Amino acid sequence: HVVIPPYISPESVQRAIEKAPASRRRDIWAFFRGKMEVNPKNISGRYYSKGVRTAILKKYGGRRRFHLNRHRFAGYRSEILRSVFCLCPLGWAPWSPRLVESAVLGCVPVVIADGIQLPFSETVRWPEISLTVAEKDVRNLRKILEHVTATNLSMIQRNLREPAFKRALLYNVPMMEGDATWHILDALSRKLDRSYRRSKDFDPMRS
Repeated sequence: HVVIPPYISPESVQRAIEKAPASRRRDIWAFFRGKMEVNPKNISGRYYSKGVRTAILKKYGGRRRFHLNRHRFAGYRSEILRSVFCLCPLGWAPWSPRLVESAVLGCVPVVIADGIQLPFSETVRWPEISLTVAEKDVRNLRKILEHVTATNLSMIQRNLREPAFKRALLYNVPMMEGDATWHILDALSRKLDRSYRRSKDFDPMRS
């Protein structure tokens, strides 16, 4: 199978960038806006976000360096543009559009979803442009982010600015070489080619 990114309008990304102040700086250290339940309910044996978002809220809610908000805000992309780290914890599913939005807007995605499969992992160098934190380590999140800040944050941010990476996660109309649609077709083409070569190698007399 081919894991593809969710659709994020390239125009909406560009509008968010254009609306941001020319002298913008990333004054939010760690950011998350979204559903966080104080007391998650057991639904058919499952808890929303496996309790990860609740743990983040209880541990870091109200902390000066963590900008956490449970309410919707139409201008949330302006907050992403102001943020250094964007938390991307699982919800009911392992990942959501915030992963792509964070990355293309230059905020380091902090992926907290065990077993997640990221889009275009064969071509997009996710370990160089994001962080992965195990669900069990979420209570050590501040220390983990502080370590990255003190070591290789500038390198990750530099990688995030690569135009080829941003292009790979966005769908353009018309399609551009290297964009999300191009990568989907390329991945499918390679899979079909491998399938075709296997079928040619198949000898029914040996089965």
